[in-house]
Amino acid sequence: MRGLLQRRREGGRAFGRSAWRYASKSPLSAVLLFLLACVAILWPGRQLRSDNFILYFPSNHALLPFETLDGTKYLAVMHVLNAVGKVTGLQEKKNALRVWFGPSLIELRPDDKRVHLEKNVINLAHPVRVANGQWLVPVDFLTTVLPHLTHQAVEYQEGTNRIFLGDVQPSSFAVRLDPLANGARLTLQFTSKVAVHTASSNGKWVLFLGDRPMEPAEVAYHFQNAYVKDLEFDDQDGLPKLVLTPASGGLNFYPVQADGGRVLVADVVKPQPTVAQIPSAPPPSTPAAAPVTAPSGGTAASVPAEQPSVAPPGPPLPVVVLDAGHGGGDTGGRSRDGVPEKELTAQFVARVRTALLATNKFRILLTRNGDTDTSVEQRALVANLSGALCFLSFHAGDLGTSARRIAVFSFGPPSARPAEASGAFVPWEQVQAEHLDQSRQLAAALQQEFSRLSGVQVDAPAAAPVRVLRNVNSNAVAVELGRWSAEAAAAPLTDPAFQQQVATAVAQALLKLYQGGT
Repeated sequence: MRGLLQRRREGGRAFGRSAWRYASKSPLSAVLLFLLACVAILWPGRQLRSDNFILYFPSNHALLPFETLDGTKYLAVMHVLNAVGKVTGLQEKKNALRVWFGPSLIELRPDDKRVHLEKNVINLAHPVRVANGQWLVPVDFLTTVLPHLTHQAVEYQEGTNRIFLGDVQPSSFAVRLDPLANGARLTLQFTSKVAVHTASSNGKWVLFLGDRPMEPAEVAYHFQNAYVKDLEFDDQDGLPKLVLTPASGGLNFYPVQADGGRVLVADVVKPQPTVAQIPSAPPPSTPAAAPVTAPSGGTAASVPAEQPSVAPPGPPLPVVVLDAGHGGGDTGGRSRDGVPEKELTAQFVARVRTALLATNKFRILLTRNGDTDTSVEQRALVANLSGALCFLSFHAGDLGTSARRIAVFSFGPPSARPAEASGAFVPWEQVQAEHLDQSRQLAAALQQEFSRLSGVQVDAPAAAPVRVLRNVNSNAVAVELGRWSAEAAAAPLTDPAFQQQVATAVAQALLKLYQGGT
C-alpha cells in the first residue's frame, strides 16, 4: 500500500510540474489544475494491494494472486479451480459464469453471495465480483465450496495467506532469545526436521527453511534487544523463510543446526577485536562448528566458536500461554446442538487473551491460531521456548448436571488402574516435577476467583495426569468447563456474558498471584 501511495504521489507531482507551466498563464487554470493534482495524489483506489495466497498440497504448492477489494480478499475463481483440479467446460454470460469442474457444475453471479453447486446453494460471506475481466470469489470460497469440489479437507486460518488442501502436515517452530556476553543467541526449535540455509540481504539475514509447508504460531517476533530487532516469517513466494533484522549494523551472524535438524542456534554478536586491540592473551578457543551453506546468490554465514553465555534476564513482560483444546480434525466433544468443543475453547481463549492484554501486565502467546490440529508437543514448545510464566489449557466436558461448572486441574501421576490411563492420560514424565507446587497455587488462585461467579459450580482443584500438561516446563493447569455433552445445550457456555465473566476471573487470578494485585 505504501508503494501504491508513493507512486500516486510521484505521479501527482509529475502532473503538477508539467501542468504548472500552462497554468501559470491563467490564475483560474492554476486553481483548477492544483485541485486536480490533489485528487491524483489522494484519491483512494478500490484495489488496495496485490499479493499471493500459498496453496499447499501434500507434495507441492501453488501461488494464487489475490486482490483486496473493499477490505475483503478476493481470488480469481479460475486460478483456484485450475490449481486444485481440471476445468472441463466454461460458459460465460453477462450476468453469470458456469464452470464444469470434473463432474460438478458451478454457477456464479456478480454481486451475489450465492454459489450454485449442482442442486445445492452455498452462501459466501461476501459477494462474487467481476473486475478487469476476471470473476473473483472471496477467500471463504476456499473453505465453503472447495471441500465439496475436491472432497478433501481445507485448512485455513483467518487472517493468514496460506491454505492447506488434503493431508498436509505443516511444520511449526518456537522461538527463544537469550543474551550472550557480547551479543544474543536465537534458538529455533522445529516440530520436524528442517534443512536450513542462510543468506544475507540488505543488512538482514534470511533463513531458508526448505520446501516443507510451515504454519507458524506467530508470523512476527519483535524483541527489545540491543542485537536482534525482528524475526519475521515469510512464504509469499512459496519458499518458507525467516528474515532476521539486527538491531544495529556491523554484527556477525553464526547459525548452527542441532538435534538432527530440529533445532537451530544462531548467535548475533559483535565482531571480535583485532590482535592490536587485545590488551592481554585471548581466552582459550573452542572448536568451530561447520559452516552453513547459503543458496545461490546469497552470502554464506560462517560459524564461530560458541560464545560464553550469562544468566538470561526476565522478559519485559511475563509470558502467559493460552491453549485452546482440540482443533482441526480433532473436534473434541459436541453439544446437543452440534457445537464442537474446539470452537468453545477457542471462544474462551479469545476472551481470556483480551482480558489479559487489557491489564498491560502480560505478553500473550497462543498454542494454536484458528482451526488447526496442533500436537501436544507443539503446544508445549510454545510455552517452553518462550520461557512462559504459566500455561493455561482450556477444555470442556461432562462435569455433571450443572449447566455451568468449572474444574481446574494441575498435573499428577497417572492412576495405576489401566481403565483410567487412556485417552487424555499418559505416563508421568519429569518436566513438570519442579513446577508442581506452583501449578497447584495457580489452580487454587483460579478456583478462588471462579468461586466468586454467580450461578457457577466450582470444584476444588485436583491433580490428574492431563496429557497436555506433562511436558510443559512452567506453571501449568487445565481449566475444564461443563456441562458439555450430547445431552446438553451449548447456550449456557457459549453465552458471551458468561465467557467474559470467566475471562475477567482468569485475569484477576493472575494479577493477584503474579503481580501482587488485589
